[in-house]
Amino acid sequence: MSQPGWYPDPYGTGSLRWWDGRTWTDRLNPEPDRPPRPRTSEQGYRQQPDPYAGYGGQPSWGGPPALQGVAATVHGVRLEADERGVAYGQAALAWPHVEWVAYWAAQIAAGSGQAPGTRWIFQAGRYPFYGGPRVEVVIEAGGTVEPETVWGRLIQLCQACAEPRLVAELAGHVRAGESVDVAQGLTVHPGGVRGDRVSLSWASISGAVVDGGRVWIRQAGSPSPVLYVPQQNPNAVLIPALLSALKG
Repeated sequence: MSQPGWYPDPYGTGSLRWWDGRTWTDRLNPEPDRPPRPRTSEQGYRQQPDPYAGYGGQPSWGGPPALQGVAATVHGVRLEADERGVAYGQAALAWPHVEWVAYWAAQIAAGSGQAPGTRWIFQAGRYPFYGGPRVEVVIEAGGTVEPETVWGRLIQLCQACAEPRLVAELAGHVRAGESVDVAQGLTVHPGGVRGDRVSLSWASISGAVVDGGRVWIRQAGSPSPVLYVPQQNPNAVLIPALLSALKG
């Protein structure tokens, strides 16, 4: 990704982040009502042969120009991803076949001689959630790759090539009068959302943000979020875009 421009934020804010041609900046569009996340440097990875033969055609929705793929070795296993799909070792999925996604950064506590750190996790799969095909990548510092760079590029590809379709499909079910379970803890229905003993109408929802490992849903007129879903739950990262699509 060499051209400056607005691209899906790899840090999960739900906004677009400005890439200046060399690195991520602090500029977000739209601007959130909280401090922006830290940026990271980008290092190049050479493109590798396509591992997705037999997985179907190109996605029909458009992504940002010059979307950077991934070709790296993570924990001794080959990881490759581009606009068609993602493959890690023997597991591979084309983006048009993905039914749920999840990505988050988990903090590793110190103990037993281990220093504290961060574990970057990316998942994409098909239902059933337990038992269906999936690609799961867990990246930690200390290997041959820059964890946040690889993780960020996987998220960019997912946001451009899978998430628009998933959001449109879920929104279509709700507009058709159905209730859908999102992120194993939130029900979105024609009248609004409910979860964890909290029910909100569409008029009372001001939006949702991803922050601190959780997806927070905000109530209009309230300074604090009133409902949250863990970010690692399947399709939790879709909630801000889904609520925006249904409220728009």
